[in-house]
Amino acid sequence: DAGDDAPVKLKNNKFAEPAQGILTMYSPPGKGDLDPTPLLAFFFYFFFGMMFSDAGYGILMVIVIGIVLKAFKPDKKMRNNLKLFQYCGISTTVWGLIFGSIFGDAPASLYNYFAGTTDMTMAKLLPWPTLDPQKDALMLMVISIAFGLVHILVGMGCKFVVCFREKDYAAAFFDTGLWMLLLVGLAVLAAGLALAPVLVTVGAIIAIACAVGLVLTQGRGKKGIVGKAVGGLASLYSVTSYISDLLSYSRLLALGLTTGVMAQVFNMLATMMGKSVVGFIFMVVIFIVGHLINIGLNALGSYVHTMRLQYVEMFSKFYEGGGKEFEPFSLQSKYIKIQEDNK
Repeated sequence: DAGDDAPVKLKNNKFAEPAQGILTMYSPPGKGDLDPTPLLAFFFYFFFGMMFSDAGYGILMVIVIGIVLKAFKPDKKMRNNLKLFQYCGISTTVWGLIFGSIFGDAPASLYNYFAGTTDMTMAKLLPWPTLDPQKDALMLMVISIAFGLVHILVGMGCKFVVCFREKDYAAAFFDTGLWMLLLVGLAVLAAGLALAPVLVTVGAIIAIACAVGLVLTQGRGKKGIVGKAVGGLASLYSVTSYISDLLSYSRLLALGLTTGVMAQVFNMLATMMGKSVVGFIFMVVIFIVGHLINIGLNALGSYVHTMRLQYVEMFSKFYEGGGKEFEPFSLQSKYIKIQEDNK
């Protein structure tokens, strides 16, 4: 009934289900919310991979987690947690290939070590064009902010759907729709500065029209013409919060750059003792220990910062939460797991 506070049971496909734990750590959906798990899953895998961004680490994650799932057959909750990182490993592998990072520059470093050369690089070694976070940092910053804009617009689109479903059409079109169009207009204007002057004109027209619409509609809850006008003008100040939100996505560049640079440093340290028995042993030890340290530090950083982008940047646009997770009556054993034998 309308007044009941019913518990929430989430149901998603195999791609999205591992991300349900990330959602419930924040809060289960309230009765007026959409279930954002499919969107959360996609962006979580995508952003984690972009931050961790090493094909060697990603392949290692996929293989190790696959072995653990096959050998130990964990319960559903632990299985979902492991599958979450396995999907993140796939994304990490893809982004690592894009950035040309396989245990940092390990293939090029090992080639130089054994061949006695110094000029081999990952760009020369790989048969496809790569995007180097160190050399193409500005381009990657623009790409990161563009992904952030898409992420924020998706969150605002969810708010539009929620308002429309609740038949609050004014909030859907005026409070959400106009802001979405304004951000799109500003993005088109910014793209026009680098690409084509006509886009500057188009973006400016869209942004100005939406700004006028916000001034005329955002003060509709105030009393009197002056109050409505002041409320409408004051609403434009919120554009600064959207700009700060977009700048938060620079962490996609920062963590991706950190992972690659640390890996390269460990590779350099590993090969500095030269080609001798002692040097080879030193290389193997430093390579293994160094990359394990890099995996631990940057996997944790990617996990935390990816969660932050979901919770702070996207959920703040539409998600209320506050629901109570459904817990069916069952036997909860503390030390023993009981599994039915289907045979």
